[in-house]
Amino acid sequence: MAEHPVQVFVYALVVSCGIFGNALVLWIAADSTRENRYLASSDLILMNIAAANLMISLTRNTLLLTFDAGQSVSFSDVGCRLMMFIWTWLRSAGIWVTLSLSLYHFITIRTSRTMLEKLSERRKVVKALVVEWVLNLVYASFALPYSSNSKNNSTNNLTVISSTIRPLLGCVWTFPNESIGLTYAMVSVVIHEAIPVSLMIFSNSATLLFLYKHHRKTRDVQFSSVHGSTEWKAAKTILYLILLFIVSWGTHVISVNYYNFNGSPSTRYMLIIARFSASGFVGFYPLVVASGHSKLRKRMRNILKCGCLNFVQQK
Repeated sequence: MAEHPVQVFVYALVVSCGIFGNALVLWIAADSTRENRYLASSDLILMNIAAANLMISLTRNTLLLTFDAGQSVSFSDVGCRLMMFIWTWLRSAGIWVTLSLSLYHFITIRTSRTMLEKLSERRKVVKALVVEWVLNLVYASFALPYSSNSKNNSTNNLTVISSTIRPLLGCVWTFPNESIGLTYAMVSVVIHEAIPVSLMIFSNSATLLFLYKHHRKTRDVQFSSVHGSTEWKAAKTILYLILLFIVSWGTHVISVNYYNFNGSPSTRYMLIIARFSASGFVGFYPLVVASGHSKLRKRMRNILKCGCLNFVQQK
């Protein structure tokens, strides 16, 4: 059964922003790297976040949009295991890569680095990103033996927040017993939700406090003021990204749990809220990045201008 046309239209806009926006971030960052022959560590992390968001949009959100539009979308047991594995991997990896951006800025603003030190730093960032993707790949591998199509599921009340709402396109978690499932869900919430979010809040608060103190000490020095202003803008952009993530995450958690413990036809709207909040960070991430990234914003503006001019000429 199709959802309300307005809901489908709004969700289609969010999904479209997630696909085209994140793809544009990746393309512009890659093109800038090719021109400058240098990839900044912060841009590398931003590209990883955009890549995770783009893949989530393509492998999950487009299917949800198709389902909301009234088209039948279902998977076999094998298909559910594969898709749950992919969704869990991308979701959990995206959380930790987002945290990496916050921690990276928290660490780097305290030191002035030479070009050689920046190259060494980038190698460390690459290693950290590889470790994050690999460890989350291992974590997501639990979805291969412990998920299936909901038709054969006896524990479909279990929700693992970091991967999906219940059930997602007919795919659910199927643990051998309730205690194992509950243990996995609790570990998932702590490792992939509570710890990263807490670290994001701490690192961004500490960064803003450091920049505020630094600004008060050096406000009479022209160079330092310019440099501090740049760092302050970067810190605010990262703060907005983290706030967007936390609001999306918090709304999703509250909606899912409210539905789980008060499930009834009248609370079905909570799943709609959960659906939108789960896609909010993915869809609006490119807009927040563009608002604080001057090079990205300029390139986006030029692309939009060229597109508008071509449209007018064709008319």
